[in-house]
Amino acid sequence: MLPQFFSLLLWVAFASAFLTKPVAPSDDSFYEVPQNISGYKNGDIINVRNTPVQVRSLIFPMNVKNSWQVLIRSEDTFGNPNAFVATILEPYNAIPSKVWSYQMWEDANDIDCAPSYALLSGASYDTINSQTEIPIIQYGLSKGWYVVVPDYEGPKSAFTVGRQSGQAILDGIRAALSSGYFTGIDKDAKVGLYGYSGGALASGWAAQIQPSYAPEIKDHIVGAAIGGWVTNVTSTALAADGTLFAGLIANGFNGIYSEYSQYKDVLDRNLDAGKKADFYKAKSLCLVGSATKYLFQKFFSGINPYIIPGEDYFNIPINQKIFANITAALTKEDGVPEIPMFVFHGQDDQVAPVEQPTRAYENFCSWGAPSIEWSLGANSGHGLELLFGTGAGLAWLEKRFDGHLPIEGCSKTVRTTNLEYPGAEAPYIQILEDYVQGIFGAKVGLDTSDISNTSLLVKVVAYAISKFVGLIGPLPLKRDGAMLFQEKAGNRTVDEMYKGLEDVKKLMEDNGIDPLSVLRGTPITL
Repeated sequence: MLPQFFSLLLWVAFASAFLTKPVAPSDDSFYEVPQNISGYKNGDIINVRNTPVQVRSLIFPMNVKNSWQVLIRSEDTFGNPNAFVATILEPYNAIPSKVWSYQMWEDANDIDCAPSYALLSGASYDTINSQTEIPIIQYGLSKGWYVVVPDYEGPKSAFTVGRQSGQAILDGIRAALSSGYFTGIDKDAKVGLYGYSGGALASGWAAQIQPSYAPEIKDHIVGAAIGGWVTNVTSTALAADGTLFAGLIANGFNGIYSEYSQYKDVLDRNLDAGKKADFYKAKSLCLVGSATKYLFQKFFSGINPYIIPGEDYFNIPINQKIFANITAALTKEDGVPEIPMFVFHGQDDQVAPVEQPTRAYENFCSWGAPSIEWSLGANSGHGLELLFGTGAGLAWLEKRFDGHLPIEGCSKTVRTTNLEYPGAEAPYIQILEDYVQGIFGAKVGLDTSDISNTSLLVKVVAYAISKFVGLIGPLPLKRDGAMLFQEKAGNRTVDEMYKGLEDVKKLMEDNGIDPLSVLRGTPITL
């Protein structure tokens, strides 16, 4: 089976070179803000079309019943009208009363990195980071949820500008609820929000400003599950400096000053003259491209940083105002969520240092937020929490869709990892099975899985992985002084774990045991 699978991968890579390539947003007139934009209200559908090509999952096409791109009226941070595109996906088992607003971590200042483009078969692999999220989207589709994926950064690709992003998300929900004449979505449908990292930044802002910006949709929203919650862009920029995540600084700053363009000269005159061209190249790079280009680069520290004043750049008066405006939960007047929230976060998050989302959580709670459940993974960083916390976020969200009530008030729980969250293991099995089935053309929602419970074996494995991570702790992501995995875990530990996994693999191969059957809890005979 494995050789055939790799042969299929090679075939897809070869065949994709000959597929019809979708037009990039920068060259697609569908994305243009119309001249009569002021004639529409926020959330109005300006234009709609079927996706120009088939949508895809990670690398492979995805077989959904219908997919649309919708141009929606919204507004920017300053109240000026604009428009953005959202993608609406309908599974074969669609439930008109359930809608999932999924915010991808686009994390770029280039409209050609937009989720609506990343979702298309044949789109540039520069958008690979967004594509890695589509198997998670398949999870919701398999459960019958319509999925709305907004290009929440807007027409200026204003990455990290929370108010712009939150408004677009809310207007995307408004549009989805009014789209029944072509999607079949019930106007009274329930809606859940989800996002990780940049998607959490955007989703958190949507929750914060919903009471003032879109009060009429409150009763539709069952909750927001967010992880790797970026609440303070200044903190994130300083934490990312000189690390694997340094590219976020270039992408983020270009995004900020695309929105606050009247102050772009403040950035320009504080950039090292010899590095300006390199810095502005981020405007044409998606996340993976910028991560590669700016790997371990220093923007504020070191002998020759990109930004001459270093950390003092944030003390320039106009910058103090700008960065305060894009900080979540800074003042009660900025808004307090009225919808249930679930936050999963890593104690050692290198992108969103835990002190800042903790501040936001504590502020919201003290200001009267009705329900916030905080689940902290004691041994996760930003990357590991994506792996270990996703199941928790999805399990929580499914309970909200199923009508289970959230907690009242605020609650914080620390776990070894969020793999230990009740029910967190089931989504991983479903995501894996749905993706594998999708490779072979399965109709999403009809031929794919809907897994809510798992075998005892799966629960034990998830618990064991969590405890193993607790044993070795988080891995550093700075180049200087970084330790190898073997140095942290110990060579003997790694060797023994590898040997044990090889023994299990050989046992399965020798006896013709299907690993997926084992995960499902199917009885086996040796």
